[in-house]
Amino acid sequence: SNIRIGMFDMIIPVLSVLAKIFPKLEDKAEFARIGKYYCSESMLVLNPETGKYDENITPSYGKDTLRDFYRRALSEGLAGQELGEHAVF
Repeated sequence: SNIRIGMFDMIIPVLSVLAKIFPKLEDKAEFARIGKYYCSESMLVLNPETGKYDENITPSYGKDTLRDFYRRALSEGLAGQELGEHAVF
């Protein structure tokens, strides 16, 4: 299922206000702002000749997909993937 980008428009202000009272929430608000950016901005290269985003000229790195990661995590566990202070929850 998809989460509509409008959810970020509700979550970000709430977290931002709460972060003034509970400073530990500032990182959560920032993660939400970053999430909204990546949800709304194209990650493809804009082709100057066509004026359109083009996956064929966009450089890519690696071959892992999120699905592959989850399969590996389910079969091998998440050792080495600890986020420490960078964890969202």
